[in-house]
Amino acid sequence: MSDLTQSHNEVIEASWKRCRSFGLNPKSAPAIIRLNKGDWEDAQGKSRDLIVTTQEQVLPYYENILVNSNSLVLLADSSGNLLSRWGRPGFINQMESHLFEQGTSWLERFNGTNAVGTALQTGESVVVGRDEHYLIANRYMTASAAPIFNSERELVGVLNISSDAYLPTSHVNGMVKVMTQSVENQLIMATYRQHYYTLVFNNSEDNHTSQWAGLLVFNDAGEIVAANRRADLLVGHVLKGLNIEMVTGITTLKLSAHPENQTLSFLGISNYRLFGTLKRPLTNMIRAPQSPLSSVKIKSEPKPTKIASGERQLSDLDLGDMKMQKAIKRAASVANSDIPLVIQGETGAGKEVFAKAVHASSDRADKKFVAVNCAAIPTELVESELFGYVKGAFTGANNKGSMGYIRQADGGTLLLDEIGDMPLHVQARLLRVLQEKAVTPLGSTESYPVDFRVISATHQPLREAVFKKQFRDDLYYRINGLTLFLPSLSERSDINALVIHLLDGLTVGDSPPISNEVLRLFEQHPWPGNIRQLVNTLRVALALSGGSMIHLHHLPDDFFLDLETPSEKPEATPHEQIEMTPSLVVSWRESLPELYSATEGNITRIAELSGVSRNTIYKRLRELGIK
Repeated sequence: MSDLTQSHNEVIEASWKRCRSFGLNPKSAPAIIRLNKGDWEDAQGKSRDLIVTTQEQVLPYYENILVNSNSLVLLADSSGNLLSRWGRPGFINQMESHLFEQGTSWLERFNGTNAVGTALQTGESVVVGRDEHYLIANRYMTASAAPIFNSERELVGVLNISSDAYLPTSHVNGMVKVMTQSVENQLIMATYRQHYYTLVFNNSEDNHTSQWAGLLVFNDAGEIVAANRRADLLVGHVLKGLNIEMVTGITTLKLSAHPENQTLSFLGISNYRLFGTLKRPLTNMIRAPQSPLSSVKIKSEPKPTKIASGERQLSDLDLGDMKMQKAIKRAASVANSDIPLVIQGETGAGKEVFAKAVHASSDRADKKFVAVNCAAIPTELVESELFGYVKGAFTGANNKGSMGYIRQADGGTLLLDEIGDMPLHVQARLLRVLQEKAVTPLGSTESYPVDFRVISATHQPLREAVFKKQFRDDLYYRINGLTLFLPSLSERSDINALVIHLLDGLTVGDSPPISNEVLRLFEQHPWPGNIRQLVNTLRVALALSGGSMIHLHHLPDDFFLDLETPSEKPEATPHEQIEMTPSLVVSWRESLPELYSATEGNITRIAELSGVSRNTIYKRLRELGIK
């Protein structure tokens, strides 16, 4: 059973437990609790923008699909009160008609487990199958719902699609998520479009303006004042409050001068190549006070920085660390073959940079390198994003269809980052593509031949996932021609050389000097965020130093927080407590195997008991040949 299924089951089980605590009986009818006239008018007024945005700007794009699928759309406010509904499928005649009147509550305490109430309770998208409804009276329909957040990330409502038809729940849930994000995007645009710059972006040129794109808003000082959740996910950071230059690697001045509706490409702090379109304010900008980060520019950029170009070869990554040298040497020996590679390393250790270097060092270097972050694509959309689809292939599909990432990589290299997060049914289709060297888009009967080098990346051991039945063993042996292990930053012996290398790549022209005291602290730092954290630290330091020598006071505050040692360790819960016998407190070579066995391989717990970092535990386990 996958983690996704376990998570879903846990959500339903927790909801049923709450229903029992409310005193509900599965055989009882839903309680009809409605707002009085005055409270309803207040609720309606408070949610007017939400209602109008959903009805006038989002639903028209999906109306035909919904009519044909015998579906009912419900919009509720943050208190679970029904604001509006669209569609009238036959199954609602089987239900109490007052349930669908405006102002009726759909909270779990009155209506049992249901998509609207449970989505409000969890703050996440929810699918509730027929028999998963707590009340038997509601078990003739399936429902998917997702919460809606405004530009300030406040939960303002829930959008729900219910149906009595046996529709694929993955597509319906995907459609709810896309519609919800469309509503959120419109709310953000309504708040900021008049006076602020907006950047719509995604991880492919083909979909960077789709409904599932990231959206951020920034002022003329470069400060990001709002962003949707998709944008945070694509970049890997909470974007609000950051400077646009840190995020894109492009100066605010240069970005604001970019032509509208012309695609731009950037790397920035995400370490993934992203594609976007800029829109300027509709009226004159409201100038915000300059923050320290936004007021100090690194340098104007006549050309992209060397890191942004991403054209480094394997030899450029050799800075003296023996573990990196081993990985580089092995990768170089098979660079011109089609042997599939698996790159394993902690999050932020530079797996995509390494994969790009393999591509740049191969005879496919003049072809396209396509990176797909499997963890960043909603589960319901992974299949269509990878394999593509034809017009009308499923609910919510783009009218023009989509080529898909695999066909985009034809002739070049395809990186499947965090491949361990790929759903099992998608793994089966990928295996077939790798075996047949052809891909069939969703909704099509035509296959297209493809030729690409596949590189997979993961932060988790795929062997363990195979053992747990979370990853197909046949696909594992297909993609695992050679596994390369990248060390975490705290394990590397070449940190000083790496810092100089990164500074050179982050600047145009000569890179600024860096003080010895900063370099010494860099060597002592645990770097839980690995190279990604180091790059971000250097970006901030460059901005604050203005291109002069980098000193301690130019480093961000959270850099120093990681250096602090906690005064006391958290108390272990009873089931985690392990008796520390004399045999467990001798040298680590003797104690570690016993600790590993006693904790069932819980690295975090072993680190707590040993008083060292998780990275150190991983390092020692590898030395002992345990992991």
